[in-house]
Amino acid sequence: MKIAVIGATGTIGSLVTGLLLDRGHAVTAIARNPGSVPDHPGLTRAQADIFKFDQLREALAGHESLVVAFAPKDNSYPGYMQLVEAAWRIKRAFKEVIPEAYFLNVGGASSLWTPRGFQMFEDPGWPHWFFNAAGPEHWARLYKLSGGMPAFKEMAAQREAILADPTKDRYANFTGEVIEGWYSEIDKIFGKGMGGRAQLEFFDCDRSFRWSFVSPPWLLGQPEVTGTYRTTIDTLPVEDGQPAGISVQDLALAITDTVEANGRVHQHWSAARALPEGVAG
Repeated sequence: MKIAVIGATGTIGSLVTGLLLDRGHAVTAIARNPGSVPDHPGLTRAQADIFKFDQLREALAGHESLVVAFAPKDNSYPGYMQLVEAAWRIKRAFKEVIPEAYFLNVGGASSLWTPRGFQMFEDPGWPHWFFNAAGPEHWARLYKLSGGMPAFKEMAAQREAILADPTKDRYANFTGEVIEGWYSEIDKIFGKGMGGRAQLEFFDCDRSFRWSFVSPPWLLGQPEVTGTYRTTIDTLPVEDGQPAGISVQDLALAITDTVEANGRVHQHWSAARALPEGVAG
């Protein structure tokens, strides 16, 4: 199969590209700077700016499937604008050039529905129910990735202390001025997340082409790589009543399997780690 990947230099896109190539597919990596994608006999690099229709149309032509794993680096409101505008432009170019092809879009967790019947930002448990689900290693990793955000360091320390005390609820709320101050500013850094929620609307209302929309679970980037996964439709995966997670490698596997099968057409879905025996989803 001839497959185009937008976002092939990113975390998820690069893994999906590698898996597709390993399975014998011809993959075109579309990016402004695709040179960082490792060489492979089945790989073609296409330099294109996805915000320029002429370049985007040319890069998409002739493909049987498209994977879009584009995510702007800006998490604030400009990130919202970039994500939504990119989705609109890519969909329009796709329908003009390869309307019979298959389109899989990687969105965000914010468009999934919680067990209480809300999308993430509207859920009464936001943000505590979500943030409390992560262990200290998750916050320590984010502390490093963020370049040293104090709130993440404090969350790692607090969660470690909570888990070490058997008298405490392992999912107790974080406390203190550092974290409360960060929570008060949280809306300013979730623009990209809100964009992912809006992005779904470009697909959910349109049955004129074959699309599939995957949203990662809340805790993406877990260290355990299992080579397995479970899926949900429209709903946020949970584990033992808390937001669930998955490694980026296992999410990439779920995406690759779906693209290869041209599966889950007109479905909004997610993937999380397979549940341990006796643990409820």
